[in-house]
Amino acid sequence: MTVHIESPLGFTADFPDHTLVLDDSAAGPNTEQYGLLGDVLVTVITDDASVEGPAQANGWAHLMASHYLDERGGNLLTEGELNLPGKAAYAVVVGYDDVRGDAKAAATVGVWEKDRFIGVVVIWPYVDPQLEPRIGLLKDVVGAIRVS
Repeated sequence: MTVHIESPLGFTADFPDHTLVLDDSAAGPNTEQYGLLGDVLVTVITDDASVEGPAQANGWAHLMASHYLDERGGNLLTEGELNLPGKAAYAVVVGYDDVRGDAKAAATVGVWEKDRFIGVVVIWPYVDPQLEPRIGLLKDVVGAIRVS
C-alpha cells in the first residue's frame, strides 16, 4: 500500500503506507512536508522562478546544503547524481547535530523533470556510520515524487 499525493504545487508522490501529510509546512510558502516511518521528514519545494535547468538544480542543492554545513556546523557525507529514470536529481548529503544534539543527515536534492524544477530536502536520524549516508532511502523518496 502507498499514500498517493496529488499536490497543488505541481507534483505527485506515492510514499509508503503510514506517511503523515503535515497540514502546515514549517518550511514556508510553496512547500509541502511529509513524515515517513523512521522519523524521516520530507520537504518538497517548488521554485520555478529561480531554477532554469539541470545545472541550476545542481546549484540549488549546494546552496541549500550550505545551511547544514555552515549554520549547523555539519560535515559533507557525499554528493552526486542519483541516476533516477526520467529526471536529473543531484543530491548533497550533510551530517549535522540538530538543536537537541541528535545526529541527523540532511539531503538537499535539486530535481529537474519535464522542464520543471522541484527541490527536495530529506532529513533522517543518523544512526550508524556503517549505514550512512542511506542513498537507497534517498533514491526511494526522490524516485517516488514526479513532476506533473
